[in-house]
Amino acid sequence: MKPLRTLNRRSLTRYLLQAVTLGAIASVGVFVFTVREDTWEQIKQFHWPLLPLLFGTVFLAWLCNGGRVLVLSRALGYDLKFRQAIAVSMSAEFGIAATPAGVGGTVLRLALLRQANIPLTKGGSMLATDVAVDLAFFTLITPIAIFVILKDPFFGGLLQEADDLHVIGVISAVVLITAGLIFLVSRPGIQRITQRWAGSFAYGRQKRWPARIRGMRWAVAKSARRVITSLRFIFLRRKGALFIDFIFASIQWCCRYGLLPLVLFAFGTTANPFPLFLIQGILFSLSLVIVLPGGGGSVEVLAGIILPQFAPLALVGVILMTWRFFSYHLYLLGGGLVFFWTCSRLNRVFPQREEIEPGSSLGIDLGDGS
Repeated sequence: MKPLRTLNRRSLTRYLLQAVTLGAIASVGVFVFTVREDTWEQIKQFHWPLLPLLFGTVFLAWLCNGGRVLVLSRALGYDLKFRQAIAVSMSAEFGIAATPAGVGGTVLRLALLRQANIPLTKGGSMLATDVAVDLAFFTLITPIAIFVILKDPFFGGLLQEADDLHVIGVISAVVLITAGLIFLVSRPGIQRITQRWAGSFAYGRQKRWPARIRGMRWAVAKSARRVITSLRFIFLRRKGALFIDFIFASIQWCCRYGLLPLVLFAFGTTANPFPLFLIQGILFSLSLVIVLPGGGGSVEVLAGIILPQFAPLALVGVILMTWRFFSYHLYLLGGGLVFFWTCSRLNRVFPQREEIEPGSSLGIDLGDGS
């Protein structure tokens, strides 16, 4: 098995350049294919008073994310300062945006929490609690979003044209198939069969698929236990912290997913924000599935295909670049500045009570990588 490549400032810079380059190529390509003679005239319709609101929305999301780190660390008994919480959360945002599949976000978050004298187990519990709270928010908002989408004249008209039994059948089939797949994948017998099948041919043995499947099973089971344990502890002893974390999460995600509706509104286009919430969720998830920094331009290409349904074609390229600046490049810029600033002042931002090596077990080097 190949050794894990150390994650340091040099490798992060390399990933950053890849992400910006691939995203820029995709954005320029969409702009070239959608630009029209009246594009420049329509750009002049941009409502400049909304520009501070767009920046403020991003900054508020950052503050809420830092607040979540602060609240959970205090709930677990650690005296983390707000400046340290912001350093952790912003560095994690940079790691998510700059590394393939966003894996650097988890690594940087756990490493900096360890630098703040929070053990890896507690840092993992904080991360698991955040994930559970995020899932709770999206679980609660999804029925509301579906209800509002169905009331929308455009989407409601599409459903009225379809046969009711056909729509119900499709939805039921999707739900049943999804539930069935989750049930099957979670069965130990199915997992053992999958391992044996993966090792039954030479390529699978060469790539160590059975071992990787076992490792994934172990990681999922461990994460599930950690989520349950941390949620049980915080719910029984720190209900207020869990509620505040949920409030911060709600504001954070509403700010992040509200960017595209705000950008459309700034260009004079009004649209139902809930379908845009769903679209952004799918696009952001896709960027984490594709193992390239920032999704390798896939988000820009797919958004360029979808946006003509919500805005004039002549403005699609401009809207896309504006939205990606606030939803991605600003995260790279802000998170990168905070991360590199933190690395250059590590012992001042996180004064040490004891000698620790935060990255030794995480494959991370907070030095310059030389």
